[in-house]
Amino acid sequence: MDNNIGFPSLKPLASWVQDLVDRIEFIGGWVLNGPPVTFWVAAFFFPQGFMTATMQTYARATGKPIDTLGFNTHVLEIMGPDVKEGPEIGVNLHGLYMQGSKWDYGKKCVEDSDPKAPLIEFPVIWLEPMEMGEDSALSPSENFECPLYKTSARKGELSTTGHSTNFVLMLNLPSKIHQDYWIRRGAALLCMTDE
Repeated sequence: MDNNIGFPSLKPLASWVQDLVDRIEFIGGWVLNGPPVTFWVAAFFFPQGFMTATMQTYARATGKPIDTLGFNTHVLEIMGPDVKEGPEIGVNLHGLYMQGSKWDYGKKCVEDSDPKAPLIEFPVIWLEPMEMGEDSALSPSENFECPLYKTSARKGELSTTGHSTNFVLMLNLPSKIHQDYWIRRGAALLCMTDE
């Protein structure tokens, strides 16, 4: 689909139309019923703005400067329909897909993907805003700084941040393997599939 007329998508027309209907239903449910317990981040035309708004809400509530804040990533190991309540601070995200690796529920970390399964649905993520300090980030041997993209295309015009407009944010995911391994494999989280 031409991204100059609609939201970024690599889906064929029939899937794109269904995706549009799903987006309208998600936003409509939010308008009618109030904020959901988990947010389908793919529904947003500009998910980066949603992440900034989440951070601003926390900054206003705590009085902390927004430029000192970051997200602590918690993988909840349940899927979107299983979430019964939202977090007190931050937001739950659902509907993401992992490419080039998978989430291992037993080991609670990123692992190699199964054969012939290049794209795996990812469990719900709780993004907890927190003040970033020297001890707030895990070392590269204990995590994978995983990029989240809108689509599987790893390209796009550069925005003022220097990142591709397809890039949303980096998420720290537990890993027993050094993150260089995942970077070489091209592992990433995606907001949507290409089908």
